Amino acid sequence: MAARTSGNDAFSRNGHSHLPVPTTILYPETDKPMTQSTPAIQDQPRIPTLAGSLEQQARNPTTDPCDIAEEAMPAMVIGDLSEPDALWLQGHVAGCAYCDTMLHSFERCELVFDKATGHLASEILEERPRTAQCLGMREASYGFMDTPVGPILVAVTDQGVCEVSYLTHHDAYAPVHEMESRSILASERQASVGPAVEQLEDYFSGARDRFDLGVDLHGLTPFTRGVLEATSHVPYGKVTSYGRIAGQIGNPKASRAVGNALGRNPIPIIIPCHRIVLSNGDLGWYTGGTDIKRSLLGIEGISYGAPNERRQHVPFLNPAQ
Repeated sequence: MAARTSGNDAFSRNGHSHLPVPTTILYPETDKPMTQSTPAIQDQPRIPTLAGSLEQQARNPTTDPCDIAEEAMPAMVIGDLSEPDALWLQGHVAGCAYCDTMLHSFERCELVFDKATGHLASEILEERPRTAQCLGMREASYGFMDTPVGPILVAVTDQGVCEVSYLTHHDAYAPVHEMESRSILASERQASVGPAVEQLEDYFSGARDRFDLGVDLHGLTPFTRGVLEATSHVPYGKVTSYGRIAGQIGNPKASRAVGNALGRNPIPIIIPCHRIVLSNGDLGWYTGGTDIKRSLLGIEGISYGAPNERRQHVPFLNPAQ
């Protein structure tokens, strides 16, 4: 049978007496630990709730000055103690090695908390490897904007705009997942897309006819990159055909493949695939729907009217341009 500690024995912490804890006895017959409450110590004074300065509280013979000091340390660290209380605590800590160690622990906790809440955010970002980097992906930020053709998601990387997606017929998760298929990991940061949103707003208001934005075609095939590069040179207010784009990339019989590549254009409007039409001048298909294509061309002064209306003159781009 394990030896039993006397219930009247008090143990010491920091040189000060404290009430004993319950003792645990192991009975061999059952192998079950049995916890017994220590008999109450007679004439043990009840510690009252104290008010007043820390120095006044510490003078009370029924209190432990170290307990008073330890409870005041969080307020000391954040600068919430009065000057007299702060002076008393400093004096107590100077003469108590235990409390000096505890105060340093609280100060270290405050430093960690400051980092976690952003006071040293830049330092943390430098030390922490980014998720995209760990996954071997490119990092992007995305945000949203309202336009005359409906809500749009815009995403950017350090290289430029990597996604412009119409949200009329699907939610924001679809383009985010599509970017992941191109090894781009995007998270929402509205402020990061501010410059792109501003230029798109200018375009929709008729105040801008070209974009001064870099683009990031990361994750696309060389063929699609070539199609989008040729398409980016079609100027505002003009159109050209899928066949002509195919010819410009050195594959004049690939007009259908050009149409498929433009259907996967991740950056419509900025790379103006809405300016590519059929060789007979008909509107053709569009990734956001023909209504949006018609609206974008209308902003640029090219009127297609309703689907059943007679088409007006279409300003095809001169091959020499």
